[in-house]
Amino acid sequence: MKKQKQGKLLCALCLALLLVPLAGMLAFGPSDAVSNERLAAKPRLMRAGKLNPDFLSETADYFAGRFFLRPALITANSAVQAAVFRESASEDVVLGDSGWLFYADTLEDFQGTNPMTGRELFCAARNLALLQEYCAQQGTSFLFVCAPNKNTIYPEYMPAQYRKTEEESDLDRLELALTQQGVLFCDLRRTLAGRESLTYYQTDSHWNGYGSYLACGQILQALGRNADAEDIPLSSQAHLGDLYQMLYPASDREEDAPAPENQRTFSYLGDVRGADDQLIETQSGAEGTLFMFRDSFGNALHADLAGQFSQAVFSRSMPYDLSQAEEMPEVLIAEIAQRNLRWLAQRPPLLPAPQRQAPDWKRESQQKLSVSVSESGFEGLFCYEGSFPETPDTDAAVFACVDGAWYEACLTEDGFRFLAPEGSDVRLVTAMKGSYARYQTERTKGG
Repeated sequence: MKKQKQGKLLCALCLALLLVPLAGMLAFGPSDAVSNERLAAKPRLMRAGKLNPDFLSETADYFAGRFFLRPALITANSAVQAAVFRESASEDVVLGDSGWLFYADTLEDFQGTNPMTGRELFCAARNLALLQEYCAQQGTSFLFVCAPNKNTIYPEYMPAQYRKTEEESDLDRLELALTQQGVLFCDLRRTLAGRESLTYYQTDSHWNGYGSYLACGQILQALGRNADAEDIPLSSQAHLGDLYQMLYPASDREEDAPAPENQRTFSYLGDVRGADDQLIETQSGAEGTLFMFRDSFGNALHADLAGQFSQAVFSRSMPYDLSQAEEMPEVLIAEIAQRNLRWLAQRPPLLPAPQRQAPDWKRESQQKLSVSVSESGFEGLFCYEGSFPETPDTDAAVFACVDGAWYEACLTEDGFRFLAPEGSDVRLVTAMKGSYARYQTERTKGG
């Protein structure tokens, strides 16, 4: 009898513990999202006037992301796994040595396990070359900037089980391709590595205030502009790392990182909620105008560059949409993180296609090629895009004939994108197996 009572008591206790997340959620409201995760929307019993067949699964997803004490439980689990098993509880975070954290998305590049193909490298370099060509036609200086992965600058803190590749990295290979295409490129690796003070946060995937300052100086030098001295007084800046937040969302422990003591001299135009905004505009007492396409590394970098130009616009647009620049600036910068270099071959820029001479094709394709046509941000120009039935040769450009006028397209590994006037007759030419092949297209409506 006593054992039965103990068993019932234990069952009641377990049931009560299982109900705590739901009861707490009802009493205190749902938990917030962890880091930058996107949680499931609130479930709806009715949808379009009918009973929602996915209501139960949507309810489960909603509860799984918002139950009471979720951040605290995730933090506790991460702490136990890190202390006892030396393992990360998050698939997005790598536990490094001496308290360092690394973004797991950089592992492929660090280990060389999934290098860019030769075709991807050519597409990335050619797209940037076409972007630079368009800028030059508008009297604008162009510069491509790659923000190195943290483990590129600090490989010594990576755990031993992740062996660094001995092969050339995608960044090294792309730099060669950019040189061949004549694209102006700013390599920040030597600037950021080997410094007495850290240039990246230990618990964040990005460079710190000092690293951003050094990157800004190198960029200005590449543009032929005066840069401030590198030997500057540094102060300590508290920062809550993004990788740390992924692992320990209930903790607010910050790290101290070096940052310049100097005061920035610029102001924002319009409402700015934070450095993550899609579009940021600034003004200062300096000279020149800037438009910069940037990613999360620009959260810090935009503040360093803003004080160097009288007017500056910072856009998180990807692909790079040149129609966002109402007036072409004196300088246009495209910055991207090393881990995302492949995007340059997957998300070609949106710019008016340059006109070209007709290529001399050797054979005609019997296949019809589907081309999506949609409006673009440029008045009078439409966006044409599609894919070939097979991958073009490694260094093959793509040419398009629209009602008799020839243009060169931006590239994807097996496709193309170009902006040109609307036309009824569109043909495409590219190199396949050593000779040019021409494709007749049929149009589909784009987005």
